[in-house]
Amino acid sequence: MINVIFKKKDNYLVSFNINGHAEYDYEGYDIVCSAISALCITFANGITEVVKVNAKISEHDGYVDLNLDNQTREQIKRCQVLMETMLLGIKCIEDSYGDYIKLEVEEVQ
Repeated sequence: MINVIFKKKDNYLVSFNINGHAEYDYEGYDIVCSAISALCITFANGITEVVKVNAKISEHDGYVDLNLDNQTREQIKRCQVLMETMLLGIKCIEDSYGDYIKLEVEEVQ
């Protein structure tokens, strides 16, 4: 199962963590993992290349963590369209493949 947690602070999405494997199919054939991976790569490229924000991004097999805590409020605002789009993409995948992905959105202080 893929677990996804988005964190929201003062009405802004400020981080997300994606952990696990869908196990929908064999490695290389798992369309759920592939969809999540494609979203993550597109998002990371958008943040760094389009929005020009140097977010903290950690990734390894089955794990991605993005955090905007080290950014100014203005930089966090600039990232919101991509953050909301990422959240929407994850929600759409969860709607179709809910047995393989769990999404949570938490409010933090």
